[in-house]
Amino acid sequence: RLITLGSSISFTFLAEGTDTITVQVAAGNALIQDTKEIAVHEYFQSQLLSFSPNLDYHNPDIPEWRKDIGNVIKRALVKVTSVPEDQILIAVFPGLPTSAELFILPPKNLTERRKGNEGDLEQIVETLFNALNQNLVQFELKPGVQVIVYVTQLTLAPLVDSSAGHGSSAMLMLLSVVFVGLAVFLIYKFKRKIPWINIYAQVQHDKEQEMIGSVSQSENAPKITLSDFTEPEELLDKELDTRVIGGIATIANSESTKEIPNCTSV
Repeated sequence: RLITLGSSISFTFLAEGTDTITVQVAAGNALIQDTKEIAVHEYFQSQLLSFSPNLDYHNPDIPEWRKDIGNVIKRALVKVTSVPEDQILIAVFPGLPTSAELFILPPKNLTERRKGNEGDLEQIVETLFNALNQNLVQFELKPGVQVIVYVTQLTLAPLVDSSAGHGSSAMLMLLSVVFVGLAVFLIYKFKRKIPWINIYAQVQHDKEQEMIGSVSQSENAPKITLSDFTEPEELLDKELDTRVIGGIATIANSESTKEIPNCTSV
């Protein structure tokens, strides 16, 4: 069947187990083919895995290397937990940081009993997770390079105490900050529509204008210094001079106004 980029194909496997799938892509005279082995199981569980950072420095990001690392991880899990090798599958993802997925399969001899499979599988999962959480699953990549396998934590631990008291107080503080910010925003945005804010602003403006006017008037007023005032001695001399001059003027005036008798010759 021909498959294009806009279509897909589905296939139902009739039995559990490992199957080989071959994919071919043709474009003109070029033909590309890839073969993959897949495991088909009706019921299983999976868990994401992560590794210590030193593995990333030695990751060439090629399929052969990922397959070899998957086999090494599987042997390390079997060695620590004694879980049968056929119940563990490891798929290492391409790219960095290096990560993988652990698939836990039910025992083969119990495939006919679904409920029994689920119960046995839960015990295997618990055993594997305990070993991973205790950092017991390790392998040596090369001399001097020890890699630890971890369970990937999808959720982070809370940064603060999750008790009721601390949670309620933190929530109240957050709400208070939100309400204060909202009030400041509303006042700033609608301050022209609030009467008492306009009145207060007008009063403040008038006061500022009065203060500016009084300062400007005081600056424009003539400045009088102490040197402009006459000393008492000079003032007394001026007063005496005025009196003397006034007296002489009065005498002169009185003398000039006396009548001179007319002398006529007979």
